[in-house]
Amino acid sequence: MRARVLVLIAAILVGACTGDGDGAEGGGPEAAGTRFEAPGLAEVRLLGPSTEGVGEVPTFEWSPVEGAAAYRLVVVDADGGAVWAWEGDGTSAPLGGVPDRPVGAEGPVLSPGSSWSVSALDAEGHVLAVSLLRPVSP
Repeated sequence: MRARVLVLIAAILVGACTGDGDGAEGGGPEAAGTRFEAPGLAEVRLLGPSTEGVGEVPTFEWSPVEGAAAYRLVVVDADGGAVWAWEGDGTSAPLGGVPDRPVGAEGPVLSPGSSWSVSALDAEGHVLAVSLLRPVSP
């Protein structure tokens, strides 16, 4: 079941990201020059960080979704390879999951051309909403 959910999320992320994706602050599809295309799903609104100059260990933030019991954050590199994933009930998470991680400490770091997305899950783990795939670079 979990594998099917991950495949569904990947398909939604690929299908939901259209347009130039400049990811202007605010996170809405209009701000990013894109339109949201995930039939039957609401959009998770991404709040931050901005798309560039965020450092190697940014904190990701998004708006809460009504009915969500958990959120799944996925960060990928420029080639689409997984960098880091997080799941929890909060609406923000620092890269690596450690707040105020010291510079040089072990853990994932952001590289140029990375992107991120958040999915909102109900209590049974079903996807309620998904964000656009937003670019982010250090």
